[in-house]
Amino acid sequence: MKGDLKVWNKDVFGDINTSKKRILQEIEVFDCQDCNGTLTDSDRLKRCDLVSRLRELDKKLDSLIRQKARASWIKNGDSCTRFYHSTLRWRRLRNEVKGVEVGGQWCEEPSTVRLEAKKLFETRFKSTKDLGVRLDAVEFKSLSVEDNLSLITDFTEKEIRDAVW
Repeated sequence: MKGDLKVWNKDVFGDINTSKKRILQEIEVFDCQDCNGTLTDSDRLKRCDLVSRLRELDKKLDSLIRQKARASWIKNGDSCTRFYHSTLRWRRLRNEVKGVEVGGQWCEEPSTVRLEAKKLFETRFKSTKDLGVRLDAVEFKSLSVEDNLSLITDFTEKEIRDAVW
């Protein structure tokens, strides 16, 4: 059944990677024409169409990769398999902090790494009452005394009528 599905996939969707390469080459040709100044308006529309088709192919490829990853996870699972533990080990090693630079020198001693990480987060997330915004040199527009008085006086019937009509 797997073989039949592969054939059906090629017939219905085509080879996504080959199609993507072909579209990228066509876009590159249009880009070269644009650099030379020989790109016409119809060519620009064709290029836009190619870019939208490329986005669609990228979405299909992304969906396919997600489906394959999901199928691999279902097959190999998160039970106590070698795949599961190798994935955990790989993530642990990838996320591990091996060392830090202290005073211009690289240090890998665990206690120093912990201390430097703690200092980093303490300085990064310490609370201050000062928001770090200074408005000393900013000049704000202000109203004159006459404008201020005209804003707080009562409206006359004539002003209301002029505004409505």
